[in-house]
Amino acid sequence: MIEFSCSRTSEDMTPVIRDIEIAKFAQCVLYDYRPELLTYTSYGDDPYYEPALLDPYDFAENYLGSNIEVHDIYTEKKGDVIAGAAVFNLQRVKVFDKANMCTRDILVPPGTILLDSETVNHWHKGFEFFTIMHEAGHLMLHQKVYRREPRKGFCTTGNVPNSSGSTVLCMRSNIGRGSGSLRTSEDFREHQANTFAGCMLMPPRLFIPYVQKQMKQFNRFEDELMVTHTVNDGSNQYWWYREIVRRAAKQFGVSIRAAEVQMTKYGLQADPKDEKIKEAGRRLRMYQSLWR
Repeated sequence: MIEFSCSRTSEDMTPVIRDIEIAKFAQCVLYDYRPELLTYTSYGDDPYYEPALLDPYDFAENYLGSNIEVHDIYTEKKGDVIAGAAVFNLQRVKVFDKANMCTRDILVPPGTILLDSETVNHWHKGFEFFTIMHEAGHLMLHQKVYRREPRKGFCTTGNVPNSSGSTVLCMRSNIGRGSGSLRTSEDFREHQANTFAGCMLMPPRLFIPYVQKQMKQFNRFEDELMVTHTVNDGSNQYWWYREIVRRAAKQFGVSIRAAEVQMTKYGLQADPKDEKIKEAGRRLRMYQSLWR
Protein backbone atom coordinates (compact mmCIF):
# COMPACT_ATOMS: atom_id res chain seq x y z
CA MET A 1 0.00 0.00 0.00
CA ILE A 2 1.29 3.47 -0.88
CA GLU A 3 1.87 5.67 2.15
CA PHE A 4 0.75 9.29 2.08
CA SER A 5 3.30 11.94 2.97
CA CYS A 6 3.02 15.72 3.12
CA SER A 7 5.83 18.20 3.72
CA ARG A 8 3.56 20.86 5.25
CA THR A 9 1.03 20.50 8.03
CA SER A 10 -0.84 22.80 10.36
CA GLU A 11 -0.29 22.77 14.12
CA ASP A 12 -2.80 19.92 14.55
CA MET A 13 -1.05 17.93 11.76
CA THR A 14 -3.74 18.57 9.14
CA PRO A 15 -2.05 18.36 5.71
CA VAL A 16 -1.53 21.68 3.94
CA ILE A 17 -1.93 20.47 0.39
CA ARG A 18 -3.55 21.47 -2.90
CA ASP A 19 -6.31 19.45 -4.52
CA ILE A 20 -4.08 18.63 -7.49
CA GLU A 21 -1.59 16.97 -5.13
CA ILE A 22 -4.35 14.80 -3.69
CA ALA A 23 -5.37 13.92 -7.26
CA LYS A 24 -1.78 12.86 -8.01
CA PHE A 25 -1.73 10.73 -4.87
CA ALA A 26 -5.08 9.13 -5.78
CA GLN A 27 -3.78 8.33 -9.26
CA CYS A 28 -0.69 6.63 -7.75
CA VAL A 29 -2.93 4.64 -5.41
CA LEU A 30 -5.09 3.48 -8.33
CA TYR A 31 -2.00 2.40 -10.26
CA ASP A 32 -0.82 0.44 -7.23
CA TYR A 33 -4.24 -1.08 -6.50
CA ARG A 34 -5.62 -1.89 -9.94
CA PRO A 35 -3.98 -0.10 -12.90
CA GLU A 36 -6.75 -1.23 -15.26
CA LEU A 37 -9.03 1.26 -13.49
CA LEU A 38 -7.12 4.02 -15.32
CA THR A 39 -7.66 2.63 -18.82
CA TYR A 40 -10.50 2.70 -21.32
CA THR A 41 -11.34 0.79 -24.49
CA SER A 42 -10.50 2.48 -27.79
CA TYR A 43 -11.72 1.62 -31.28
CA GLY A 44 -9.60 3.32 -33.93
CA ASP A 45 -9.70 7.09 -33.81
CA ASP A 46 -12.94 7.19 -31.86
CA PRO A 47 -12.35 6.05 -28.27
CA TYR A 48 -15.17 4.15 -26.65
CA TYR A 49 -15.14 5.20 -23.03
CA GLU A 50 -16.10 2.34 -20.77
CA PRO A 51 -14.04 2.66 -17.60
CA ALA A 52 -13.89 -0.18 -15.12
CA LEU A 53 -15.63 0.95 -11.97
CA LEU A 54 -13.82 0.89 -8.64
CA ASP A 55 -15.41 -1.35 -6.01
CA PRO A 56 -15.11 0.66 -2.75
CA TYR A 57 -15.73 -2.41 -0.59
CA ASP A 58 -12.91 -4.34 -2.26
CA PHE A 59 -10.59 -1.33 -2.09
CA ALA A 60 -11.23 -0.71 1.60
CA GLU A 61 -11.02 -4.33 2.67
CA ASN A 62 -8.29 -5.72 0.39
CA TYR A 63 -6.08 -2.69 -0.20
CA LEU A 64 -6.43 -0.71 3.02
CA GLY A 65 -7.06 -3.76 5.17
CA SER A 66 -10.10 -2.07 6.73
CA ASN A 67 -13.19 -3.67 8.17
CA ILE A 68 -16.51 -2.18 7.08
CA GLU A 69 -19.32 -2.33 9.62
CA VAL A 70 -22.89 -1.05 9.40
CA HIS A 71 -24.55 0.41 12.50
CA ASP A 72 -27.02 3.07 13.56
CA ILE A 73 -24.31 5.55 14.53
CA TYR A 74 -25.39 7.84 17.35
CA THR A 75 -24.57 11.51 17.69
CA GLU A 76 -25.84 14.24 19.98
CA LYS A 77 -25.43 16.85 17.24
CA LYS A 78 -28.73 18.26 16.08
CA GLY A 79 -29.81 19.10 12.55
CA ASP A 80 -27.77 16.57 10.60
CA VAL A 81 -27.26 12.82 10.27
CA ILE A 82 -24.02 10.84 10.30
CA ALA A 83 -23.26 9.08 7.01
CA GLY A 84 -20.11 7.25 8.07
CA ALA A 85 -17.06 7.28 10.28
CA ALA A 86 -13.37 6.40 10.19
CA VAL A 87 -11.95 4.78 13.32
CA PHE A 88 -8.20 5.22 13.87
CA ASN A 89 -7.67 3.53 17.25
CA LEU A 90 -9.26 0.80 19.32
CA GLN A 91 -12.33 2.71 20.32
CA ARG A 92 -15.76 2.61 21.91
CA VAL A 93 -18.34 4.11 19.57
CA LYS A 94 -21.90 4.90 20.58
CA VAL A 95 -24.65 3.36 18.44
CA PHE A 96 -28.42 3.18 18.71
CA ASP A 97 -29.88 -0.22 19.52
CA LYS A 98 -33.26 -0.28 17.74
CA ALA A 99 -34.26 -3.61 19.23
CA ASN A 100 -34.03 -2.27 22.80
CA MET A 101 -34.60 1.41 21.92
CA CYS A 102 -31.48 2.59 23.68
CA THR A 103 -27.89 3.59 23.00
CA ARG A 104 -24.92 1.34 23.69
CA ASP A 105 -21.18 1.35 23.15
CA ILE A 106 -19.51 -1.07 20.76
CA LEU A 107 -15.80 -1.82 20.64
CA VAL A 108 -14.38 -1.01 17.21
CA PRO A 109 -10.86 -2.02 16.07
CA PRO A 110 -8.51 0.52 14.47
CA GLY A 111 -8.77 1.03 10.74
CA THR A 112 -12.51 0.34 10.67
CA ILE A 113 -14.92 2.17 8.38
CA LEU A 114 -18.39 2.56 9.86
CA LEU A 115 -21.42 3.14 7.68
CA ASP A 116 -24.71 4.34 9.08
CA SER A 117 -27.55 1.97 8.22
CA GLU A 118 -29.45 4.83 6.55
CA THR A 119 -26.51 5.34 4.16
CA VAL A 120 -26.66 1.68 3.13
CA ASN A 121 -30.40 1.03 3.10
CA HIS A 122 -32.08 4.27 2.04
CA TRP A 123 -29.65 6.22 -0.15
CA HIS A 124 -28.46 5.85 -3.72
CA LYS A 125 -25.58 3.36 -4.10
CA GLY A 126 -23.43 6.18 -5.44
CA PHE A 127 -23.71 8.00 -2.10
CA GLU A 128 -22.87 4.80 -0.20
CA PHE A 129 -19.79 4.20 -2.36
CA PHE A 130 -18.66 7.83 -2.06
CA THR A 131 -19.02 7.63 1.73
CA ILE A 132 -16.77 4.55 1.87
CA MET A 133 -14.11 6.30 -0.23
CA HIS A 134 -14.47 9.48 1.84
CA GLU A 135 -13.72 7.50 5.01
CA ALA A 136 -10.87 5.72 3.19
CA GLY A 137 -9.53 9.18 2.39
CA HIS A 138 -9.47 10.05 6.08
CA LEU A 139 -7.65 6.80 6.89
CA MET A 140 -5.02 7.44 4.22
CA LEU A 141 -4.55 11.20 4.58
CA HIS A 142 -5.07 11.92 8.27
CA GLN A 143 -3.19 9.29 10.26
CA LYS A 144 -0.98 11.94 11.86
CA VAL A 145 -4.03 13.86 13.06
CA TYR A 146 -5.95 11.02 14.69
CA ARG A 147 -3.71 7.99 15.15
CA ARG A 148 -2.55 7.44 18.73
CA GLU A 149 0.05 4.95 19.90
CA PRO A 150 -1.38 2.51 22.49
CA ARG A 151 -0.39 3.37 26.03
CA LYS A 152 1.81 0.95 27.96
CA GLY A 153 -0.36 -1.71 29.53
CA PHE A 154 -3.30 -0.83 27.25
CA CYS A 155 -5.67 -3.77 26.80
CA THR A 156 -9.02 -4.41 25.17
CA THR A 157 -10.73 -5.17 28.47
CA GLY A 158 -9.51 -2.05 30.24
CA ASN A 159 -10.54 1.57 29.99
CA VAL A 160 -10.94 1.95 26.24
CA PRO A 161 -11.82 5.57 25.44
CA ASN A 162 -14.98 6.67 23.71
CA SER A 163 -14.94 7.94 20.14
CA SER A 164 -14.00 11.55 20.88
CA GLY A 165 -10.64 12.53 19.39
CA SER A 166 -9.75 9.49 17.31
CA THR A 167 -12.89 8.69 15.34
CA VAL A 168 -14.01 10.97 12.52
CA LEU A 169 -17.80 11.22 12.46
CA CYS A 170 -18.79 12.50 9.01
CA MET A 171 -22.13 14.18 8.58
CA ARG A 172 -24.29 13.50 5.53
CA SER A 173 -24.14 17.16 4.48
CA ASN A 174 -20.33 16.99 4.24
CA ILE A 175 -20.10 13.96 1.95
CA GLY A 176 -19.37 14.91 -1.66
CA ARG A 177 -19.98 18.62 -1.29
CA GLY A 178 -17.92 21.27 -3.08
CA SER A 179 -15.17 23.27 -1.42
CA GLY A 180 -17.48 25.98 -0.09
CA SER A 181 -16.06 28.01 2.76
CA LEU A 182 -13.07 26.33 4.41
CA ARG A 183 -12.30 27.95 7.76
CA THR A 184 -11.36 25.30 10.31
CA SER A 185 -8.93 22.38 10.18
CA GLU A 186 -11.93 20.05 10.25
CA ASP A 187 -13.34 21.82 7.16
CA PHE A 188 -10.06 21.25 5.31
CA ARG A 189 -9.88 17.58 6.32
CA GLU A 190 -13.44 16.96 5.15
CA HIS A 191 -12.64 18.69 1.86
CA GLN A 192 -9.48 16.61 1.45
CA ALA A 193 -11.40 13.37 2.05
CA ASN A 194 -14.00 14.44 -0.52
CA THR A 195 -11.26 15.30 -3.02
CA PHE A 196 -9.62 11.90 -2.56
CA ALA A 197 -12.94 10.07 -2.96
CA GLY A 198 -13.87 12.04 -6.08
CA CYS A 199 -10.50 11.43 -7.75
CA MET A 200 -10.63 7.72 -6.96
CA LEU A 201 -14.17 7.18 -8.24
CA MET A 202 -13.89 9.67 -11.14
CA PRO A 203 -10.20 9.71 -12.10
CA PRO A 204 -9.36 12.76 -14.24
CA ARG A 205 -7.61 10.46 -16.72
CA LEU A 206 -11.01 8.92 -17.57
CA PHE A 207 -13.60 11.43 -16.38
CA ILE A 208 -12.31 14.37 -18.42
CA PRO A 209 -12.23 12.57 -21.82
CA TYR A 210 -15.63 11.01 -21.15
CA VAL A 211 -17.29 14.35 -20.37
CA GLN A 212 -15.61 16.05 -23.32
CA LYS A 213 -16.97 13.37 -25.64
CA GLN A 214 -20.48 14.07 -24.33
CA MET A 215 -19.95 17.79 -24.90
CA LYS A 216 -18.98 17.17 -28.52
CA GLN A 217 -22.15 15.17 -29.06
CA PHE A 218 -24.16 18.19 -27.94
CA ASN A 219 -21.91 20.52 -29.92
CA ARG A 220 -21.46 22.72 -26.88
CA PHE A 221 -17.72 22.86 -26.56
CA GLU A 222 -15.60 25.97 -26.01
CA ASP A 223 -11.86 25.58 -25.45
CA GLU A 224 -12.53 22.03 -24.18
CA LEU A 225 -14.94 23.15 -21.47
CA MET A 226 -18.65 23.76 -21.21
CA VAL A 227 -19.76 27.36 -20.75
CA THR A 228 -23.19 27.50 -19.18
CA HIS A 229 -25.17 28.66 -16.20
CA THR A 230 -25.36 25.96 -13.53
CA VAL A 231 -28.68 27.32 -12.27
CA ASN A 232 -31.85 26.75 -14.25
CA ASP A 233 -32.29 29.74 -16.52
CA GLY A 234 -34.64 27.93 -18.90
CA SER A 235 -32.02 27.70 -21.65
CA ASN A 236 -31.04 24.71 -23.75
CA GLN A 237 -27.53 25.12 -22.39
CA TYR A 238 -28.74 24.37 -18.89
CA TRP A 239 -30.58 21.26 -20.13
CA TRP A 240 -27.45 20.04 -21.97
CA TYR A 241 -25.35 20.62 -18.87
CA ARG A 242 -27.74 18.63 -16.64
CA GLU A 243 -27.90 15.79 -19.16
CA ILE A 244 -24.10 15.53 -19.35
CA VAL A 245 -23.87 15.49 -15.54
CA ARG A 246 -26.54 12.77 -15.42
CA ARG A 247 -24.68 10.64 -17.96
CA ALA A 248 -21.37 11.05 -16.13
CA ALA A 249 -22.95 10.08 -12.81
CA LYS A 250 -24.44 6.93 -14.34
CA GLN A 251 -21.21 6.02 -16.15
CA PHE A 252 -19.02 6.30 -13.05
CA GLY A 253 -21.54 4.98 -10.53
CA VAL A 254 -21.78 8.13 -8.42
CA SER A 255 -24.50 10.57 -7.41
CA ILE A 256 -25.52 13.55 -9.55
CA ARG A 257 -24.12 15.84 -6.86
CA ALA A 258 -20.70 14.15 -6.88
CA ALA A 259 -20.46 14.26 -10.69
CA GLU A 260 -21.40 17.94 -10.74
CA VAL A 261 -18.73 18.80 -8.15
CA GLN A 262 -16.13 16.93 -10.21
CA MET A 263 -17.17 18.74 -13.41
CA THR A 264 -16.37 22.05 -11.74
CA LYS A 265 -13.22 20.80 -9.97
CA TYR A 266 -11.67 19.56 -13.23
CA GLY A 267 -12.49 22.81 -15.04
CA LEU A 268 -14.99 21.19 -17.40
CA GLN A 269 -17.68 23.75 -16.67
CA ALA A 270 -17.73 27.50 -16.17
CA ASP A 271 -20.25 30.30 -15.85
CA PRO A 272 -20.20 32.61 -18.89
CA LYS A 273 -17.88 35.25 -17.47
CA ASP A 274 -14.40 35.87 -18.81
CA GLU A 275 -12.65 35.39 -15.47
CA LYS A 276 -14.61 32.19 -14.73
CA ILE A 277 -13.80 30.74 -18.15
CA LYS A 278 -10.10 31.51 -17.77
CA GLU A 279 -9.99 29.94 -14.30
CA ALA A 280 -11.81 26.81 -15.51
CA GLY A 281 -9.42 26.52 -18.43
CA ARG A 282 -6.46 26.74 -16.07
CA ARG A 283 -7.85 23.97 -13.85
CA LEU A 284 -8.61 21.78 -16.86
CA ARG A 285 -5.06 22.04 -18.21
CA MET A 286 -3.68 21.35 -14.73
CA TYR A 287 -5.63 18.11 -14.31
CA GLN A 288 -4.94 17.03 -17.89
CA SER A 289 -1.22 17.35 -17.13
CA LEU A 290 -1.47 14.44 -14.68
CA TRP A 291 -1.23 11.87 -17.48
CA ARG A 292 0.67 13.76 -20.19
